[in-house]
Amino acid sequence: MQFMFGIPSFVHFGEGVSQKLGETAAGMGAKKAFVVYDKGVKAAGIVDGLIASLKAAGVEAVEYDGVLPNPPDTQVEEAAAIARSANADIIVAVGGGSSIDSAKAINILLTNPSPINQYDGINTVKAPGKPLIAIPTTAGTASEVTAFSIVTDTARKKKMVIGGQFVGATLALADPLLTVAMPPKITASTGLDALTHAIEAYVSKWAMIPTDVLALKAIDLIRSNIVKATRDGSCVEARSAMLLGSMMAGFAFTNAVLGLVHSIAHPLSAHFNLPHGVANAIGLPHVMEFNLPSAPARFRDIAGALGIDVTGMSDAAAAQAAVDLVKGLNKELEIPTLKE
Repeated sequence: MQFMFGIPSFVHFGEGVSQKLGETAAGMGAKKAFVVYDKGVKAAGIVDGLIASLKAAGVEAVEYDGVLPNPPDTQVEEAAAIARSANADIIVAVGGGSSIDSAKAINILLTNPSPINQYDGINTVKAPGKPLIAIPTTAGTASEVTAFSIVTDTARKKKMVIGGQFVGATLALADPLLTVAMPPKITASTGLDALTHAIEAYVSKWAMIPTDVLALKAIDLIRSNIVKATRDGSCVEARSAMLLGSMMAGFAFTNAVLGLVHSIAHPLSAHFNLPHGVANAIGLPHVMEFNLPSAPARFRDIAGALGIDVTGMSDAAAAQAAVDLVKGLNKELEIPTLKE
């Protein structure tokens, strides 16, 4: 047996941990933070408390609120120029995958030359960035714990996957309370994004025992809580389980990588600006069905993690039951079809 396994970020998980941002940043020696977020996170009232925490700890905050969905290279270059001008010594990302991916790419350009497009690929970043604290407000991409940044190349209309060394965040402050403000549709689509991560990691050719354990538990947590979190966003227990499930799926896929669902979802987002979670949710059951003949025993395990009683079922029947459950989950959570 031989494998490589690693997670780029330390994690502090729990209700209220985001309020430790100021003391955490100061403890890392920071004097000036470049805080990256989108206008929706600001409108949700999440940013102000975090900025206050920084200032109370004596850390100056330079704010950037220009993050766009499926972040384009042009936005990353703009923000990096502002961060360089400000002489920021730490980056703070607040939000979903777009904000955290943007912050990772911005951080690359603080210590490596522009343009960001030259870093498309794995282990192309040569110099480590500044310290980066990621604070997720969605339970989906797990960008706070992965070694990847996804940025849209606007000229080629392609989603670049920038991954490997010197890309991930230094620390994740994972606070379930910050996910309570997520609207139902975003809760559903980001949750299904996380489910996709776990399922694709489990059937990846690069899967290994550590990623298998993480992926199956993530599937269990997400399946058991996604409907509750969507229907009753104030349920902190469900929100906590979803954030933990998303992170565990991130631990799995940053090592085992992903598959055909993401290969389909990325061009849908690059060409049509379809939200990443929605694109994944649409493709997931179809790709599962396509892959069933190649790994029926693995899909049987997935069925069990989804809560299906597979006793007495053949591998093929159990695998098909997993596909049917995911199709039903998409319908229950009102995920549109591709045609729609």
